Amino acid sequence: MAVFIKLRKDSMSANKAHHKYYAHMVSTGEVGTEELAEAIQENTTFKRGEVRGIIDELVSEMKRQLSRGQTVCLDGFGRFHLSVESEGVDDPKDFNIGKNIKRVKCKFHPAGSRQGVKNGKVTQLFGDGVDVKWFPED
Repeated sequence: MAVFIKLRKDSMSANKAHHKYYAHMVSTGEVGTEELAEAIQENTTFKRGEVRGIIDELVSEMKRQLSRGQTVCLDGFGRFHLSVESEGVDDPKDFNIGKNIKRVKCKFHPAGSRQGVKNGKVTQLFGDGVDVKWFPED
């Protein structure tokens, strides 16, 4: 299988790379929990409903652990943690959680390896060995 790319022109005028073209991934669709559960059922002894139930419980438990400030690490998959975006203040005494915190978001860092790092690159398990091709134009 392959992933597809198209070129997109950088339009950020403040960027040094202004007007250069860069590769961007093209999504070929979306797979939901139900489709994943069906595919897992075909490769294991678990029924689709059991897989779906496990996925639902995993999501609930991840939300619970993240809301407690924990980093959730799924071996071979990656790490999830929460972070905040806030407005800055000149004096720490002026910081107000309700006013200055803009949002809480979840960050994901895919599993990978620092072994064999070349040119500052880290091998990520999900991208290892993926074939990249041009997206077929209509």
